[in-house]
Amino acid sequence: MRIRLRLLLTSFNKSVLDYTLARLEVALENPRAPAPPVVARLGPHLRADDDVAAKWPATLAQVGAAEDYVAAVERGALDVKQGLAWARLAHAAKLIAQFAESIEWIGVEPRASAAGEDGA
Repeated sequence: MRIRLRLLLTSFNKSVLDYTLARLEVALENPRAPAPPVVARLGPHLRADDDVAAKWPATLAQVGAAEDYVAAVERGALDVKQGLAWARLAHAAKLIAQFAESIEWIGVEPRASAAGEDGA
């Protein structure tokens, strides 16, 4: 399970990097619209047993905000140009949400037996 969690975290972080670039492009193309929300990646050196569990609730809130932003634009509540940058942002937000859901399914609670492990 820990290997799956690490792979999911790596994929999540890659999708967040894609989202971040698209976020900047969308914000530049739409200076009058609210900028898409920030989604921070979970650092590359986090130990899956402790650090992810501590940061996970804030990460889920950010993912939810990104999903809400995409939904608001798609229903016309926000006036955002829907070009190529928008398509990349919407796609990345969808992937982030899917990876977050998978990470949630596996679980990110701290492991009780992790005290004596090296975190690998």
